[in-house]
Amino acid sequence: MPHACILSSVHIALDNRVFYREARSLRQAGYQVTLIAVHPRDETKEGIDIVALPHVRRWLRPLLWLRLLRRALAVHADIYHFHDPELLLVTPWLRLLSGRPVIYDIHESYPEFVEVKEYLPRFLRGAVAWLLGWLEPALARLQSGLIFSDAQIAGAFTGVRRPKEILYNLPERSFVEAGAAASAAGAPREPVVLYLGGMERNRGSRLLVEAFSLVYQAMPQARLLAVGHFEPASLEAEVRADAERLGIAGALQITGRVPFAEIGQFLARAAVGWVPWQAAAKNDKNVPTKLFEYMAYGLPVVSSDLASTRPFVRDGETGCLVTPADAHAHAEAILRLLRDPEGARAMGGRGQARVQAEWNWDEMGRRLVRFYERLLAGR
Repeated sequence: MPHACILSSVHIALDNRVFYREARSLRQAGYQVTLIAVHPRDETKEGIDIVALPHVRRWLRPLLWLRLLRRALAVHADIYHFHDPELLLVTPWLRLLSGRPVIYDIHESYPEFVEVKEYLPRFLRGAVAWLLGWLEPALARLQSGLIFSDAQIAGAFTGVRRPKEILYNLPERSFVEAGAAASAAGAPREPVVLYLGGMERNRGSRLLVEAFSLVYQAMPQARLLAVGHFEPASLEAEVRADAERLGIAGALQITGRVPFAEIGQFLARAAVGWVPWQAAAKNDKNVPTKLFEYMAYGLPVVSSDLASTRPFVRDGETGCLVTPADAHAHAEAILRLLRDPEGARAMGGRGQARVQAEWNWDEMGRRLVRFYERLLAGR
């Protein structure tokens, strides 16, 4: 039985891509899987051995790198698979000392990612983005293989001569089946508009409140449900203050971060899934995973019209595409769906059918296993 070791100093062990998609796919394919990542304790979950790293502040994470390297070497895995750009400074040593293949899994377009991160002073962001844009491909050449979460990200690494694979962040089969079961009853949905996932200013935090206030004025029974964390954490207080100012505080529910295994209960409550992301280089490149999670539960989608969302949200077919910064356009699209439950149900059903047939993790899981086999065969 080949042994795979998955590494992250940033992501929690039960991250939806890291654990629920990739680690479980490998385990189901017959691999022994050890996952070294942020977690409260060492444990075995669904046959996957989790070796816990503590959660530390961002600037203290380099203190984890030596510990992570030692634990990874102690596993004596046949192949290593890591998820964080910061570990590009560690994994060449892992590859050298272990003699095993090492895969870099690239979730984001990180130079554009840095451009919108508020924990960095604005005057530094451009320089850090430029440095990362040069350094990341250079260090990627020291890895055995590269995995990308979408084709746009892969385009930045065309000059890196390493085996590559694209694994879109699509929902895995058990999630799709749970969504089908939740929507099969056909009961009327409450007028709940759901935003799922992390919220940042570039993802439309201000528009979220402004547009929903227009929805609420026209339909006072409507509710806005925001499931996820805020970055920076102070942004939540700003959103709550804006909601209070606009008179919608009582119609807004913010849950904070929710374990991935529990998000189905919120998807089952909603009538509309919302993607208010704003125009930014990062948002044009990264496909929102929430699109497919909404569709898996039969929700029609209201989404900003971006290069990343356009291929998946068919305007008038599976949802509505609207101008990213136009709060009135977002509100009108949401109201149109809330006022036409049968039409909304039909839209949601068409999106759900696409997820069940093709926009799911089944093929991605097969690609992952084939990629591992390719690297192990060429070791």
